Amino acid sequence: MTADARDAQLNELINGRQAALDRVAAKAHTAGAKALLLIGSLGRGGGDAFSDLDLIVVPGPAFAGLDLSRMFADDVLAQLEVPHNAPTGGTFHTTCLTVAGTVLWVDLFIWPLDTAAIAVDATAVFDNVGVPHSELAFIPLLNKHRTSNEAGHPPTEATTLLRIAVAAKYLARNDLNRLVDKLPEADGLGLDTIPALLHQMLGDVDDPALARAVAATAALVDLAAVYARDST
Repeated sequence: MTADARDAQLNELINGRQAALDRVAAKAHTAGAKALLLIGSLGRGGGDAFSDLDLIVVPGPAFAGLDLSRMFADDVLAQLEVPHNAPTGGTFHTTCLTVAGTVLWVDLFIWPLDTAAIAVDATAVFDNVGVPHSELAFIPLLNKHRTSNEAGHPPTEATTLLRIAVAAKYLARNDLNRLVDKLPEADGLGLDTIPALLHQMLGDVDDPALARAVAATAALVDLAAVYARDST
């Protein structure tokens, strides 16, 4: 991949993520959400082309719901519901979209208005009710309100794809420590051998319904590997 082709794909990924955010914001507003908060690295004012889209919807009393599978239709490659990550009285879903020939995972929390707060590392996309600001960062805030009696991510092939995509993000950033923290299978390996491991793991995902997700995740791994190599 040439530098121009790499940069063009990175720009497509950034623009596609922004387009996804704009669509979710517009739909959340018309569905009766009172606020939409951006968290994660983008919410902190940072992030890069490989950053995921992490969102909190604060519903109003007439909230009609937000179904990303209907909103993005054929662009949806996989979805996961993870009750453990949800605040009490709310929900958490993560959705894998195809963007720029690769994948974008969109984390979506539905957070009840009575406990919602803007974490110190979050940004309001829109806020029509004056959601209070918290002195806590997002993870401590979530832990304070988390439903604690549920299991973690389900041991499914979609979860495997998510783990590989997260690993690719840290590969792109040459961050081996965080990569190994999220993907213990990489312990003891060098960054130059990580792409082969990730492709091997992708080869073990054999659900035909996830074939497009596998191909798009492989493309993300390849893009991350090129970016990591070119940035060293």
